[in-house]
Amino acid sequence: MIVELIIPVETLRGKLKEDGYYFRMYRGRQIVQRCPRKWADTPARKTARERFIERYAKKKTAAHE
Repeated sequence: MIVELIIPVETLRGKLKEDGYYFRMYRGRQIVQRCPRKWADTPARKTARERFIERYAKKKTAAHE
């Protein structure tokens, strides 16, 4: 969401309070965004993560140890 600030405040960066939003600058515009939330580590998510590791993890070679 693009934000237009009042005159005395030129830019904001970071959180103002724990309301779930933070401010940042992007390409010269002031942006307000919702803070990312941590996901609950459910059994389904854990299983999917383990399958991903089995399929895509690169094996270490002797040269990289």
